Amino acid sequence: MSSGDEAAPVRKPLSRICRFFLAPLAGLLFLSGTAPLAHAAPGPSRPLVRDAAAPLFITGLRGTRNIKQQINVYSRGNVTPLWSWVPPGDEPGLSCLRESYGVTEAKWAANGTRIAAIVGNGVVVVSYPGGDILFGACNNTNMHSVEMLPGNRIAVADTGSSAAGGVWVYSMDRRIATEPIQRVGGLPSSHGLLWDETAKVLWAVGTNRWPQQGSDSPDVHGLLVAYRYDSAAAQPLSQQAVHTMRKSPALPEWPGWYDGPHDIAPVPGQRELLVTTDLTVFVFDIDRGAFSGASDTYLKGFGSHVRERDDAGQPLSGMKSIGLSPTDGIIYAQPSWKADFANTVGFATEGRRRPGFMPGGSLYKARWFREAPGWPTAR
Repeated sequence: MSSGDEAAPVRKPLSRICRFFLAPLAGLLFLSGTAPLAHAAPGPSRPLVRDAAAPLFITGLRGTRNIKQQINVYSRGNVTPLWSWVPPGDEPGLSCLRESYGVTEAKWAANGTRIAAIVGNGVVVVSYPGGDILFGACNNTNMHSVEMLPGNRIAVADTGSSAAGGVWVYSMDRRIATEPIQRVGGLPSSHGLLWDETAKVLWAVGTNRWPQQGSDSPDVHGLLVAYRYDSAAAQPLSQQAVHTMRKSPALPEWPGWYDGPHDIAPVPGQRELLVTTDLTVFVFDIDRGAFSGASDTYLKGFGSHVRERDDAGQPLSGMKSIGLSPTDGIIYAQPSWKADFANTVGFATEGRRRPGFMPGGSLYKARWFREAPGWPTAR
């Protein structure tokens, strides 16, 4: 599926691994609970005192007709958010933040001083922990990811169905932007973005064409694209490399659709990426330019908390987001069968599922709220 909000009319070597998920993970348990979503107040809350040893994670909760969407930062094991932000209803030029209920992305940015997010029909950058809106733009399109770039710019994944779909770039020189400074097409169903400081490229995932089937549909392939970035250029992105994934099979979960990518995540301390798709998770070796299955490495032995996915022999299917930590394991968002939004933040260590966390609302993505070693965020 490609929609991130209810308003969208369509779906859419072993030793190293052992070192990655070592003994510090074994004794860590993840508590489930329900956060008081209905009681969240607009604006940021005061950060609460937390156990310094407990990792933080971030997720955006989808709103309803009666409850506004929000972004929450949690300390693992605590059902009460340490920090919460609700989009204001009276921000000039940003009414789009409340025009739909979804929060399809929320992530650590700028070394933890900012949060970049897709909220409603717009993109927003919020100071952390202050909660001030530092940048916003209403683009009123289907969006699934955002990534800050060097030089005070930001990229958005435009999940469009046409060949024009791809990546939009905004300048953040003005607090409210009305138009992007660049639109890069050729990547329909664009879903994930990641800045690579080492290579000075922006990684993006999408497909070669919109992954909905038709009677005369050509082959669909997932694409992992590296865009060269020039912070001094008026049009800062240029295509550097396109890595084509295997021919996409049809989706048993969503008849009428082909498999497509959903998220990119860095492997800490390695020149590798994880790419989630509707059906599975791949590892991409950047130096070799080759894909392999994550079920043979970082997700070996993984069992889904969604029974239908295990029963269908697809425990890695449907992951909207995934993240790795060298000390705390895996975090992921995986909805129920034939659903777009999850109600549980999933955790795993050494491929083994741990108890999840139920925040009291539906969510699209969940991420560790920290920087991955070897993968600094844009400053």
